[in-house]
Amino acid sequence: MICVKSKQLEKYVDEQLTPLESRQLEEHVAGCSYCRNLLHMKLEDLQEFEVVLNEIPPLPDSFTYEIESKIKEKELTDLENRRKKKGLHIMKKLTIAAAGLTAAVSLGIFVSPTFASYVNSLFNDKGIKTAAENGFTQKLDMKAMDKGITIEVKEILADPLQIALIIDAKDKEGKKLTVDDLQEIECFLTDKSENKKFERTDYPATGWSFGPHDDYIIITREMNDLFNEQNPMPDDMFVHLNFHKIGNTEGKWQFKIPVDMKKASAATKLISINKEYTSLQGLSFNFKNIEFLPSATRITLETKQTKEWKEKTQKISKERGFRDDLNNLKEGDDFTPFYAAHALKSTGFAYQLLDEQGNVIVARDNVLRQIGIQKNENPISGLGAKELPDGSTKHFDLFLPIKDKKLLTLKLYAIYTNEVTDFQARLNLANLSKNPVTQKDTFGNTFTFKDFTLRERDEYRQGNRKDIIKVKDGVIKFEATLAKDIVDTDVWSAKDDTGKGYRAYPDYPGYWDDNKTVITKDENGLVHLSGEIYINKIGHQPKELTLSYHIVKKQHRDVDWKVDIPLGK
Repeated sequence: MICVKSKQLEKYVDEQLTPLESRQLEEHVAGCSYCRNLLHMKLEDLQEFEVVLNEIPPLPDSFTYEIESKIKEKELTDLENRRKKKGLHIMKKLTIAAAGLTAAVSLGIFVSPTFASYVNSLFNDKGIKTAAENGFTQKLDMKAMDKGITIEVKEILADPLQIALIIDAKDKEGKKLTVDDLQEIECFLTDKSENKKFERTDYPATGWSFGPHDDYIIITREMNDLFNEQNPMPDDMFVHLNFHKIGNTEGKWQFKIPVDMKKASAATKLISINKEYTSLQGLSFNFKNIEFLPSATRITLETKQTKEWKEKTQKISKERGFRDDLNNLKEGDDFTPFYAAHALKSTGFAYQLLDEQGNVIVARDNVLRQIGIQKNENPISGLGAKELPDGSTKHFDLFLPIKDKKLLTLKLYAIYTNEVTDFQARLNLANLSKNPVTQKDTFGNTFTFKDFTLRERDEYRQGNRKDIIKVKDGVIKFEATLAKDIVDTDVWSAKDDTGKGYRAYPDYPGYWDDNKTVITKDENGLVHLSGEIYINKIGHQPKELTLSYHIVKKQHRDVDWKVDIPLGK
């Protein structure tokens, strides 16, 4: 699934966003795995080293605090220009917040018939239709005028998951204004008395976000970080929108928008579960609750890695020469040991929700890179996770609404761990098309490399879109059959015959808009891949190239945990 905000990343890297838009995008990327991966690759194109995980959430228990302390100890310096500074700034921020709250939901989770005229082309699923039929929207038509500019708040959507507003803005000639014209905006929520301003209850949080759609502007606020059991959501609130600058025009455009949550809250049902399980691999689970909302079903679980598992991975990292810290690393150095250390510490899992007859109603699988073999069923959005102070990770998963069921059962399907391996394939590039190279790793994963070409693309230098240069990436065609229970490979790198290193990326679905890699699973459960590997900005065809990867992801099916969920009436 391509994120609607991903188009803003190019503007961010090229310093074309306003300060407000930049902050909002930073917060969004902290919770969006697709945009994080896309930004990761864009910053590689700046010949920049990154401080970011290769694995997407959920992340190791202590990751956030370890990296935060290291970044405080070592300021990253010697950046060549402002464009690189901005690129590194967001990567630092994402490293600290990589395990942050990502219980993101589609913008139009609930839509009225009038609201649908704005967003129907973007959002067209059962969750939207269900909520639209129940009318979880309020028409507003509130206007503010100043300096010849008119801003209109047309409609608000309210649900315990989020608030969304449709904005229409016009200049004195009646010309539509865009989200790029919103220079200075203040947004916050208060209670009905306006004496209490709601602050974030969790860190990090996604905050307010702004996005264009056709001629309108959509403003949203996710609610997960604002309210909890100790600080419940009130029935009535106000959204305060204060616009201070539109384009180059300063002025006052102020709104106090009533939010009525009573209908949405009455249609919400929360069932507490609090059942625990520890797998043989050393991953502990706590199924906290399941929540039935007007527009979605939300499942909340907490996971934590056992002390024994963490000690085991630390020992392997030390033996392999992997490193958790950034000390003495600088631009141009090999970051592979850093990537490998944190990939090794990452775990994942998959589960299913079954009905009375054993049919799969919903399912989640966080092997996000291998989209071709995921087991996700009926998800509304990407998976969400945040790290808690005790080192555990809380997962928020959203699915389409579930109705007319008397009993549901949550069944753990698999655990994923990352394992170290040794893989090197030395390629004679001039003869590769005639003499393909086949190589196995220690697990029995088999790769065949067939051809090498150079692919030219444009790159903007120093954040100036008028200063375009040509760069060349290497492209290697490959086929692979992964060993039993192996579903992925990770932490790739390449080195030419002079010893110069390059980052390498398998062209997996979700990484590139025009991905060429096909991922399938045969009747024996083996994963097959056929596609391309990119060698970032190699620029030429060397005589020899050595391809390596250091991590494989293993699926463990020896799990036995089921939890019944009685739904009652």
